[in-house]
Amino acid sequence: MMCRWMRFSMTTGLSGRFDMAGLARPRITRSYMSPEMLRGMVVFVEVARLKGFSRAGLALEMPVSTVSRRIAEFERDIGLRLLKRTTKKVELTEEGEAYFLRCQRIMEDIDNAHEEVLGTRVQPRGQVRVAMTADFGLRLVAGLPDFCRRYPELVVDFELTTRVVDPATENCDVAIYIGTPPDSGLTAIKLAEGQMHLYASPDYLRTHPPVRKLADLKTHACIRERLNGTEIRSLWTLYKAGEKGEVRVSGPLVLNGIGLIRRLAVGGAGIALLPGDLCREEVASGKLVRVLKAWAAAPLPIFALTATRMMPARTRIFLEFLKSQL
Repeated sequence: MMCRWMRFSMTTGLSGRFDMAGLARPRITRSYMSPEMLRGMVVFVEVARLKGFSRAGLALEMPVSTVSRRIAEFERDIGLRLLKRTTKKVELTEEGEAYFLRCQRIMEDIDNAHEEVLGTRVQPRGQVRVAMTADFGLRLVAGLPDFCRRYPELVVDFELTTRVVDPATENCDVAIYIGTPPDSGLTAIKLAEGQMHLYASPDYLRTHPPVRKLADLKTHACIRERLNGTEIRSLWTLYKAGEKGEVRVSGPLVLNGIGLIRRLAVGGAGIALLPGDLCREEVASGKLVRVLKAWAAAPLPIFALTATRMMPARTRIFLEFLKSQL
């Protein structure tokens, strides 16, 4: 929905400035959007996306008081109440919802145009701060040396952590989230889907009863993963040609790191449920063998979380690298 003020100014060269009661006060103005209006639109998009003035201020590196003032001026200029403010949250009005969708597309088009013009002649530089688990970092080891050679003026600063990092409120540009992220106002960019399979070492399989069906796993030492610091993944849910199967497993080892679980499986400690892309080399060398090949866990989505969709070239290039590695 194009607001009345913008439509009027573009067709006549006059602007109908509205007070908050909707009363027009015509005045002479330019036939294009002023820099102040564009700046106000940027702030509005960030507040609407992040659902808060404080978060928007952090993302824009702007004091909260400035964010609030620019939103008030922007609403006054276009003659629409865009946001509903309470002491606990910020919500879009009905008009604000429609206007936000349009503004968001405009900001993305401007950003893309800027990147297209500069991207071919400006070498990306600066720092990209990335939060991820150490296990996820293992997926990137093979490609990182080439990435650094291609972009020598980029510095990628990794924080290896198991906690959930919020790029809108912390010193972080990209946070990797395994699974479907909650609705938090952050931008979630899907990178890939990881497929989980059952693996064990040839030595383990030679010295233990054969595994021919899911129920056989109950009698084996299964290496289990600890999720979110407390929950132990003991119920394994797998699928075969649309058929769903569940088996409750047990074993003497529980860990919160996929990398260590993989190494223990290679060492013959038991059967493990592992991402297929992390086990390619071990399978190719014969150190690990797929167990119950027809069965696999549901695909697990992998997302990159950013504070906003409007990001610098260095962050975009790193996200492209992540997608290529996955």
